Amino acid sequence: MRIILLLLTLLATAASATPGRPLPFTPDPAKQVRVMISSDAKNEADDDFAVAHALLTPTFEVRGLIAAHYSRTAAMLGNHQPTMPESYLELQRLLAVMKADVPLFHGAQQPLGDTAPPLSEGARAIIEEAQRADSRPLFVLVLGPATDIALALRAEPSIASNLTVIWIGGNPYPAGGWEYNLYNDPRAAAELFRSPVALWQVPHNVYMSMRVSLAQLALRVKPQGAPGRYLFQQMLDFNAWASQRIKHVPWPKSEVWVLGDNPAIGLLLDDHEYHYRMRPAPAFNDDLSYAPGSATRQIRVYEQIDPHFVLEDFFAKLALAYGE
Repeated sequence: MRIILLLLTLLATAASATPGRPLPFTPDPAKQVRVMISSDAKNEADDDFAVAHALLTPTFEVRGLIAAHYSRTAAMLGNHQPTMPESYLELQRLLAVMKADVPLFHGAQQPLGDTAPPLSEGARAIIEEAQRADSRPLFVLVLGPATDIALALRAEPSIASNLTVIWIGGNPYPAGGWEYNLYNDPRAAAELFRSPVALWQVPHNVYMSMRVSLAQLALRVKPQGAPGRYLFQQMLDFNAWASQRIKHVPWPKSEVWVLGDNPAIGLLLDDHEYHYRMRPAPAFNDDLSYAPGSATRQIRVYEQIDPHFVLEDFFAKLALAYGE
C-alpha cells in the first residue's frame, strides 16, 4: 500500500510541475529524476528553449532554476553592469509566460576570484537539494559558467556523491581553447573538473550541432501559444540586436541559430550510451587549452548528440502543451 501511495504521489508531482496541457502518456514514476538548472538566460537567446524543454518533460521534477552571471563576455561587448539580475529577470518572464511554478534562485554575481566569494542563494539551494532525503537521482544542469556548482561543492564537498553535473561547455579535445561558458569562469570550471562529482561534459563541437533556422522556429515554435510566441520573439530580438552590434564576424549567421543548451535535456531522456568517451579530467592552461590533469579522475565527454531526437522531442512537447 505504501508503494502505491508513493507512486501516486510521484505521478501527481510530475503532473503538477509540468506546465500546459498534460501530455497523452504517463512516464514510469520509477524513472523520474530531480533536476536543478543553472542558466545564464539573458546572455543570448537559446537558454530559454532548454529551460522550457525541461519544464515540459514529466520525467523531470525541476527542483529549481538558478540565474547565472555572464559578466566576462558581457564586458567584451561593453556591458559592465551585473548580469546575473538580467538572467534572473529573463527566467522570471519565462516562468510567467509558461505559468510554471518552480523556485528561482539568485546565482553568484561574479566569477570565482582570489578571495572566497559568499555562498550564493543558488549554491545553497543545490546543497539543500543534494542533502534532502530523496532516492531519486539528482542532476544539476549547468548551461553557463560553473560558478554556482563550484561554490556548492567548495562549501559542502560531501554532496559530490549525491548528484551528477551535466556541463555545456569547453572546446573539443584534445586541444581545448577559448569557449564562451568556460571563459565566463575558468576557475570554477577547473574546480568542477578537479572535484570528485560525476561529470558529463558536452563540448562546443557537440552542442554546436543543434542547428535550427528561424524559418524552422517560425513553423514549429511560434504557433504554440503564448510560450511559443515568446520564445520565437526573444530569439528574433536578440538576433537583430547581435547582428547590429557585432560586425565583421561570422556570428550570428543571419537566419540560423544553435539551441546549444538543449543537449542537457536530451541526455537525461536518453544518455546516448555509444556517443561518449570516458576521459581523464583535464586541467586548464591560461589560454583555456587543456592541460594534463588527474590520471585517476574520469569524466564522461560527449562526442556526438542526436539533434533530430532532441529537437523533435522539444517541438512535440511544446505543441502538445500549448498548441492552438
